[in-house]
Amino acid sequence: MTEANSQRTYARLAGLMYLVVIALDIAGLLIVSQVTGNGNFVTAAHSIKAAETLYRVGLGLLLAGSLGVIVLGAALYVTLKPIDDNLALMALLFRTVEAAVGLVGVITSFTVLRLELAATQAGAFSPGQLEALADMATNGVGMQVAAITFSLGSTLFFLLLLRSAYIPRILSAWGMFASMLYLAAWLLSLILPQTAMLVTFATVPVLIAEITSGGWH
Repeated sequence: MTEANSQRTYARLAGLMYLVVIALDIAGLLIVSQVTGNGNFVTAAHSIKAAETLYRVGLGLLLAGSLGVIVLGAALYVTLKPIDDNLALMALLFRTVEAAVGLVGVITSFTVLRLELAATQAGAFSPGQLEALADMATNGVGMQVAAITFSLGSTLFFLLLLRSAYIPRILSAWGMFASMLYLAAWLLSLILPQTAMLVTFATVPVLIAEITSGGWH
């Protein structure tokens, strides 16, 4: 296989992985949120107890999504390193950190699952104490780190795509804009927590960018 053919193969793999990762993450988040609902810790714990297998499936999908990010980042790196090896490597490192943090987060969620199941049974800890332990384990820092490193890696990869001819420039430019907007929304939410809702709105342009880019590959 020639180098050009190899790069086209990896470009197609990257496009496929964009779609696979999105599908896994959305499915996982939908299942987890559907099981836990919007109740308090005790209510969520009883809901999880009643649908433990489904909840574990949701976490498993999120785990697979984080692993998929590593494959996506590697495929994009191989595809785009002829454009700028240093930038491609930097982007890969950012996406790898994102994936690593995501993996730790999912593994932590499996640990917290034990606390949530314990809350449905009489034991040495009260539901309030178990909730406090769960909050300590899932303090949101991991999500913030993953979001920021994702944004930085995505911005660099779309910059390299803009300089290449793999997808139309308008899609690459939109991807850069969406990634930087997502980064700005997360950074603003750290400084002004009352603006956290902006993160939800900033997610839509990123989804559009990744779905269209993935479909074009």
